[in-house]
Amino acid sequence: MTADSGDLAKAVRLILLLTRVEFRDDEKQRITAEANSFSGWKLFTALAVRHGVAALVWQNICDLSLDSLVPETESILLEGLRIKSIARVAYISDVAANVVRVLEDEGIRVVLLKGLALENMIYGSRGLRQMSDADLLVAPGNALRAREILLREGFVSRPMKSSLYRHIVLDLGNHLPELHRGGVSVDLHFRLFGSGPEGYVNRAVEESVEINVRDATFHVPAPLTLFLGLVSHIRKHEVKGEFQLRLWTDIYLLLGKYGDQILTDALPAEAGQAGIESEVRVVLTIMEQVWGVKIPPGSGALQGSREEERASRFMHDLMYPESVIPVSQREMFTSNFRSLNGYRKKLIFILGDLFPSVEFMKQRYGCRSAFTAIFFYPHRLGKLAWILGISAGKGQDD
Repeated sequence: MTADSGDLAKAVRLILLLTRVEFRDDEKQRITAEANSFSGWKLFTALAVRHGVAALVWQNICDLSLDSLVPETESILLEGLRIKSIARVAYISDVAANVVRVLEDEGIRVVLLKGLALENMIYGSRGLRQMSDADLLVAPGNALRAREILLREGFVSRPMKSSLYRHIVLDLGNHLPELHRGGVSVDLHFRLFGSGPEGYVNRAVEESVEINVRDATFHVPAPLTLFLGLVSHIRKHEVKGEFQLRLWTDIYLLLGKYGDQILTDALPAEAGQAGIESEVRVVLTIMEQVWGVKIPPGSGALQGSREEERASRFMHDLMYPESVIPVSQREMFTSNFRSLNGYRKKLIFILGDLFPSVEFMKQRYGCRSAFTAIFFYPHRLGKLAWILGISAGKGQDD
């Protein structure tokens, strides 16, 4: 995206002002003044779409009677995205409600995560929190049983990379392979913070809070747990080289509504147990510097540290999200490898990576038949040198 830095800064400032769910009178006056002197609507629209907040900002523009300032082309695009978001969220919510009903009938408590929880906790259940899939949390001990139940209900699972991974599937990542049905992806999470303790997740499920949505009852994480999960989720996206204002808006709005339950004396200990103390300090610093959120003394980024440097990059990354660099495939591989406890699990991980399933091979190498895919297995052995650090080349499973 090529743009004058001044226009870009104005567009970002206006987007930040509009990514809210309610406004004070002075905020309305400031937004009106900014919008009336603003002309870069094409840039504004491109950024809003890129950052996943198009539906929210357009709804607010209309509610504030500022839509007449937006050129027709951008108005049509933003209105279309708003309608699409409302329809998509409604559909995903219906699928999630059915999944929750099915699993809870089997005695498995299900907790709404991320977009589903936020849509109903802080976005007003209006379909404005854009989402692409349904994220649900179950206790680790129920994860595989929940998956089998949904498979019987007609969901189709994305195949594991290797059949060997069935022995370590609960040790890798935060959720099981995606389950698909009717154009909706359901992610069954069994973990909140990477390699965090199983007991923490069990407690999060047990202490989840009930909410009522259209005469139905659902469970959502307690605000502090949800906050920590969102912080961890942001870090996960950063590792992949992905930056979206939508995720930061979630945290800002969550703190605005539940700050008294999150910014407590318990926060440092909870962040420590989750293994994300540094990430929490960075996020709180950004909340203070960009949104003016009042944070407890001593809870921000450590001065002169890498944390402070990361926080100082926020506005740059907001204006130039494509500049965020993902970690290398080697670092991702090493991180997953180190998260596994015991030589047996580490060996399974390596063997599964060297000898994936035929379905994976067909997809990875663009083969039409299993027979053709088989001939690529010797090629996989070249990755052994990469794993052992002999070769500096990129990983083969990008």
